This record gives sequence, C-alpha cells and structure tokens, in this order.
Amino acid sequence: MIKSALVTTAIQYDNMRRAVTNSSRLTSTPHETGAGEINPHRAINPGLVFETTAQDYLQFLCYFGYSQKTISKTFTKIKFSCSKKVSEDLISTINYPSISIGSLRRGQRYQKIIERTVTNVGPEKNVTYVPHIEAPEGLVVKVTPKRLVFGENVRKVSFKVWFYGKMSASKGYH
Repeated sequence: MIKSALVTTAIQYDNMRRAVTNSSRLTSTPHETGAGEINPHRAINPGLVFETTAQDYLQFLCYFGYSQKTISKTFTKIKFSCSKKVSEDLISTINYPSISIGSLRRGQRYQKIIERTVTNVGPEKNVTYVPHIEAPEGLVVKVTPKRLVFGENVRKVSFKVWFYGKMSASKGYH
C-alpha cells in the first residue's frame, strides 16, 4: 500500500508549478515522468490505495519470463505457481495504479477491459470519487462505474477501464 500511496499522490508539476521537464527541458511525456514527483505530505493520507499483493508481483515475474523454479528459489517462503498460460493479458491483471497492456498490433482495432480494485483509507468513510481521464489521441478510454462510492460498510470498490482504439503506422505522407 505504501507504493500505491506514493504513486497516486505524486504530482506532475515541479515546485514552481510548471510541468515536469525532461533532460532537454521539454515537457516530459508520461513515460519520462512516470507517476510524477513524489509528495510525501500527500502520501501520508492518500485517500485511495491499490492493494497490490506479493502474488501480483510474482505473476509479473512470470510474465517477464522468469521460471517457476527461479522464482521459488528467490522467494522461498511464499507458496506460488506461475499461471499455466502466461499471456500478454497477465501484465494487465496486476492491481496497480498504472495500467500496462501487453501488446497492440498494427492495423488492428483494439479493445481491452481492465479491472482494478481500490480501498478507501481516508478519514472520510462516506465519500465519492469521480475518475478523471486524459487519453492520448486515437485512444478512447471509459471507466465504469462513473463514480466510485464508498460508505461506512463499503471500503473497497472495483471498477473497469475500457480501452478502444486502432494502432497504425505511416511514413508520414500517406
């Protein structure tokens, strides 16, 4: 939960309230910025966290080709087995604040649905969060439900993120 708190409360602006820049002093892309600049004061009370388990991280290692034997040697106290079918979808199933998609194929329409679960750890028990989406051009992103409603007896809420798009390439003159 600590990593989630740091990632979800990070900011994309520097201490002068300007967008974070890269080494060329250009506005950073999401891949250069990552989560942003960590804000320890905000991380103390993040409101929502993504509970990523040890199993999630071990499946991540399976996705990247580590064998069951290698993982078991390193993590001896955890009972674990890699999924029988390690596919591109495995990278998307980790309950993590960012979303990774294993593969986009050129020239094909693409639809992917990712599910995440968040836990309300904030002081307010009855609170509603509304997702804010900034999608890159050519990609449609939708979140359902449109509101994440927490209550006295509802600490965890699951939601789905739908991705629609088509990836193509050109030489710049077609």
